[in-house]
Amino acid sequence: MLQYVTDAAAKRSVEDQIKDVLDAGCNWITIDPTGMSDKDVKSLVEKIMPACLEKQAFLLIKDKTDLAKEANVGGVVLSQNSDTPSHARMALGAAAVIGVEVADTQQIDRLIGLDVDYVVMSYKDLGIDGVRNLCSYMEQKEMELPRVGAGGVGYDDIAPLMDAGCNGVAMSEALADAEDIEAETSKAIKLLKVYEEKEQERLKKQ
Repeated sequence: MLQYVTDAAAKRSVEDQIKDVLDAGCNWITIDPTGMSDKDVKSLVEKIMPACLEKQAFLLIKDKTDLAKEANVGGVVLSQNSDTPSHARMALGAAAVIGVEVADTQQIDRLIGLDVDYVVMSYKDLGIDGVRNLCSYMEQKEMELPRVGAGGVGYDDIAPLMDAGCNGVAMSEALADAEDIEAETSKAIKLLKVYEEKEQERLKKQ
C-alpha cells in the first residue's frame, strides 16, 4: 500500500497535493505539520476531509497527538522522540490508526503487547540492509504488524523495500515535487500492486 506524506515546502499547496494523490487512488495520507501552524492544519483538514471520506481514505497527522484529536482525523504516525503509543491510544481511542517509527530491535521489543497498527522503518537512516534486518526480526518474533518503508523513497526503492519485507511504502518528495502528482502517484500504486497481488496469491495457498 502507498502512504503519501505531505510536504509544506513543495511548490504545490498541501491541499492540492492531497487532492491529486486522492484522485490517483492513494487512500492513505499523512499530514506532516512541519512548517504549518496548528490553525493551518485544522483548516486544511476541514477542507480536504470531505474528499477523504468520499474516497474512503485514511487521514493521519504526524507526531502531534493532541492536534490529531482536535482536528478529528483518523490517527497519528509517531516519529522517534515524539508521543508514546500508549498515550496516543488513550487520547485518540480504540478506532484510531497509530503508526510508530522503529530504528532498532529494542524499540521493536517495546511494542510487544502495545495497541499499535503498523511500524515505520526509515530507509534513509537504516538503508536497505537495516530495513531487511528489522523485518526479519519481526518475523522471528511473530509480530504481524504491517511494515512501512519511509524516508527518501523513490520509484527505484519500492521493489527493494518490498522484497526486504515491507508491506508498503511512504513517499513524499518524489511525488510532491513532480510536475504531475496524480500521474506519478498512479505509477507508484501500480508498482506496489504487483506485490499486493503476490501476497494475495501466497495467502490463498496457505
